[in-house]
Amino acid sequence: MDLTEKTLSVKRVFEGRALTIDVAEIEMPNGRRSTREIVRHRGATVILGQRPDGKFVLVRQYRRSIEETLLEVVAGGLEEGESVEEGARREMEEESGYTVESLEKVGVIVPCPGYSEERLHLFYARLSQTPNAQRPDFDENLEPVVMTAAEIDAALDSGALTDGKSIAIWLMWRRKTGSGQSC
Repeated sequence: MDLTEKTLSVKRVFEGRALTIDVAEIEMPNGRRSTREIVRHRGATVILGQRPDGKFVLVRQYRRSIEETLLEVVAGGLEEGESVEEGARREMEEESGYTVESLEKVGVIVPCPGYSEERLHLFYARLSQTPNAQRPDFDENLEPVVMTAAEIDAALDSGALTDGKSIAIWLMWRRKTGSGQSC
């Protein structure tokens, strides 16, 4: 069965620094017409970083949209023309100060396909043991947090880790490696 929707028209209703929003008029395979609101986003990288001592580097960051400080893995939007690997290295160094020694692709997820085209590129990174100074974006305020695999599991079990991208990469990496130890 072909489930493809035909686009009849698209109107841009918002254009911001990080995303744009289009409203598309569509025709479904059965001939019915409807609208789709679509968030356009360049995509982002999500990085599970691990130091040589086996500990992982996450961050705490206040998220205005939900008015909470969240525990998260390092992540950030791709810049114009930047490869996903370049973006992963840049984001880790900016947000945590740690240098990426090696990078391994874990996968890609589509977090909100009902209204967004955003794709998150997931990476596991082997990091330097000690950080340099953080270089966060002008509008970022975050705190690096170093945790063991057991502490991350406990945060997930207790509900202290609720960020979807962080849960996804942790579970995908654990499944891929079969443990919380180095790959």
